Amino acid sequence: MLKQIIIGGIVGGITLFIWGFISWAAMDWHHATVRSHEGINAVVENIDEHLPETGVYYFPPMTFEINDTQAMEAWLELHNTQPHGMIFYNATPGEPMPPMRLVRGFLVDIIASMMATILLVMALPSLGGYWSRVFFVLALGVFAIMSVHLANGVFHDMPMSWTTGVALDMTASWLFVGLVLGALIRPQQNA
Repeated sequence: MLKQIIIGGIVGGITLFIWGFISWAAMDWHHATVRSHEGINAVVENIDEHLPETGVYYFPPMTFEINDTQAMEAWLELHNTQPHGMIFYNATPGEPMPPMRLVRGFLVDIIASMMATILLVMALPSLGGYWSRVFFVLALGVFAIMSVHLANGVFHDMPMSWTTGVALDMTASWLFVGLVLGALIRPQQNA
């Protein structure tokens, strides 16, 4: 079983990594999910003077105690009448895609595939054939999409284009991993 988990993790991780490269670098469908506009320059001008540390910032900010009803009413009025959103901010300048980010991403892909392999091995007795194994792994991916990305899209007002794009990308990712793991991870034949 350990050999299956290691092989499934590595091969599945390679599959995820290759699909991620194709999806983000070779295809242009993420251009519809990540916007670029000259107006962003005005928004981020001097941002380092106003946001001193790396973090996720919500605006309009809740810079008051939650039980301050007057401040809460003012904040709600701002939220209801002005744009709102989140800023994912990195205060440290750096390369757009440093090599270590790719290494960390690949390791995360391997670990995710190892987890899918463990669950697949545990479920093998109840799965019929190849397509059942493929669908099982795909269902794991869809579960992750729904519990993370769709939930974030709903509760954090993320744009539908972003949420849909990420969901479709991850669905394809886990379909490909399912095709690979479904072929690699099979019930052991009794001797």
